[in-house]
Amino acid sequence: MINTNEISNLTLYHFQACPFCARTRAAMAELGLNIEQRDIRLDADFKSELLEQGGKSQVPCLQIKKQNKETQWLYESDVVIDFLKNNVDDLLHLTLQ
Repeated sequence: MINTNEISNLTLYHFQACPFCARTRAAMAELGLNIEQRDIRLDADFKSELLEQGGKSQVPCLQIKKQNKETQWLYESDVVIDFLKNNVDDLLHLTLQ
């Protein structure tokens, strides 16, 4: 069952033609996670945000806004996918509240 509620504290920075991004998006779909996606090639502001706040313009990158107001930036598709798989139950629970 796919969850249609967006997970508000996560954002995926990506671009469509990137194979590592495609792999990450496929994992999100397989896990039923609806995460905001910001294509850095379609919107220069998204690329600027990623560079200024995350420190580099590498994609895929998952922005995680924590409850303590800190922001974590995860780079590398394997790292992002592992995070999503290891936290899927908690992430899905957040969207149901």
